[in-house]
Formats: sequence, structure tokens, C-alpha cells
Amino acid sequence: MNYNTTPSATLDPVDRAIVDVLHRDGRAPWSRVAEQVNVSAATVRRRYETMHNQGVIRVIGATDVARLGLGTPIYMRLSNAHGDLDVLIPRLRSRKEVRSLNTLLGSVDIAAEMVLPPNADHSRLVADITKGTAATVETLLLTHAFASGQDWAPPRDTDEPTRLAPVKTQPAPPVELTRSEAKALGMLMHDGRTSLGDLANAIGKSENTASRTIDQLQEYGLLDFRILVEPERLGFGTEFLLWLEVEPQHLTETAISLSEHPSTKYLTATTGSCSLAGQFIVRDRTELFHYSTQVLASLPGIRSADFSIQTATHKRVWTSIEEGVYATAGQPLDPIEYLQSHD
Repeated sequence: MNYNTTPSATLDPVDRAIVDVLHRDGRAPWSRVAEQVNVSAATVRRRYETMHNQGVIRVIGATDVARLGLGTPIYMRLSNAHGDLDVLIPRLRSRKEVRSLNTLLGSVDIAAEMVLPPNADHSRLVADITKGTAATVETLLLTHAFASGQDWAPPRDTDEPTRLAPVKTQPAPPVELTRSEAKALGMLMHDGRTSLGDLANAIGKSENTASRTIDQLQEYGLLDFRILVEPERLGFGTEFLLWLEVEPQHLTETAISLSEHPSTKYLTATTGSCSLAGQFIVRDRTELFHYSTQVLASLPGIRSADFSIQTATHKRVWTSIEEGVYATAGQPLDPIEYLQSHD
């Protein structure tokens, strides 16, 4: 239900099958994808390149920013902002700290998920973003992500989405990367199908070393290759953010149950006016009533639930979205600017 974007129709069966395979193995050779889709490797490559060049999909290197120590993850919620969207959205979209950005219908007008680098001046950041506008800001600190949106996947052969990674019940230990690993990770976060030759040139190593670096990042649990595709193209037309106040003794139980539900794309514990926040997806708005009266009603300890319906998505996993398509240009995020580790 993105009023301000035009993400076109759902993908046809062949494109949908290619997306399904690559979401589970984003660097799979075209020949392997072709075997699973039952078309030629040339057809797979041509269709992938068409979708990628048109900004319909991107293969990304999904990672865990908390384990990397990139900085402090927060949700910035802006209210009283409707009259200044034309100013606020470009400002937020252009900032490298902003990982995702949505305009909303509800008590919050804009939600921006950010990763604030070490020593960031939060007050200065808020002032820079809201300068000359009437917007007010509330910041929620994100303390633990139970489910990542990058792992949400609607299979092509069923009606129920699945999660490609287990629910994270406890925070994983931090990992220190070498400069070569950090550089390679940044490039793969931007384009998961970056060639070994380009990775090798960027880190000043051989292609064999670049390949081993990818393997090492995966062994750390810091890298999975996923497809970035707007849910509307997969038949899911309504996305919403949910701000939940949950009794502390029920927080973990409720978070795990909610994370396992097929509508849950992303879920995190927070500080501030709510204790859980997340992004959720259903096929259409008529399912919202079912969700609120049956799904949420079955969970223990929920004191309040505030729905914010997404009216437009402007950025997702550091990738800008304009008129419903992903930007194909831009530079990779350089984790070296955030990380404190060295070779």
C-alpha cells in the first residue's frame, strides 16, 4: 500500500522462480539457477540483468550490523512532518546513517532506521535533519533484533512466507574484521554478485584470497546473500510498522512467537515509548483486522499496539528507492569508516 511509489505488477512465474532461487543462494552460478528454474542459463542471466538494470531487484550481502560494531542502531520517528515531506525525505535518504526510510499513515509520519557511527552527535543530527521544518523527533534505541527483514521470503509454490534464518533469541558476540574483510563486506552489501576480480582489486589480493574472504565472512555468520525485492512484486500489498508495549516478563516469549509468524519481516527490542518494534507484511489491508484481532490477541503481555501503515518506502537496506525502483548507482557503504578494528 505504497501511495507514493509505482512498483508495477507482480513478477511473472519465471522471474519469480529466479528471485526465489537467488534469495536462497544469491551468488549461485547461472547454470545452477537454470537447473532449478528449468530454463536455459542464458535466459536466467538475461532476465536477471534486465530486472537488476531496471531496479526491480538487487542481490545484497545481508549482514548483522550489531556484531560488526558499525555503531548504534536506532529508530528515528518523526511526527508533525506531513507539511515538510519534500524537505525531510531527501535529507534522510541522502544520509549514509539511514538504513531504511518509510513514510507512514498513523501516529508517526516518518520512520528512519539508522546506524549511528561511533561518537555521532545525536542532537546535531536531529537538528540538521529537522532544520526549518515543524517535525518533532522521538528516538528509540534498538537493543536486540530477533528477526531480520533480509531473511523474509515468500516461496513461489506456497501462500505462506518463510524465514531463511532462525529467530535470534540472544545477541551473538561481536566480530572484529580486518581491513580487507571490511572492504569486501562493504562491496558485497552493495552488490552481492560483485565479481571476484573486482573484490580482489579492491582489497589488493588475489581472486583466491577474495574467495576465501567471502567464505570466512560466511563462517563468521556475518554474510548471507539475499534478494532485495519490493514485497508488492511478490503479491504482498500492505506493509506496516508496529510499535508494541509489552510487559517485561512476557517480552522474550512474545518476541519469539511474533518473529516466527509469516507476516513478520523485522522485529527488534527497543527502549523508549515501546518495547518491541517491527515491520510486517500482509497481502492486503483486509488482513489487518485479522492480524490485530487474532495474531496479536493471542500473544501474552501486550499492553498496547500502535499500527503505522507504510505509504511509501524510500530506502531499504541502504538502497534508495525512487518511484518504486532501486537505485542502480551509488557507492558501497565503507565499513572501515565505522569500524575501529585494523589489520
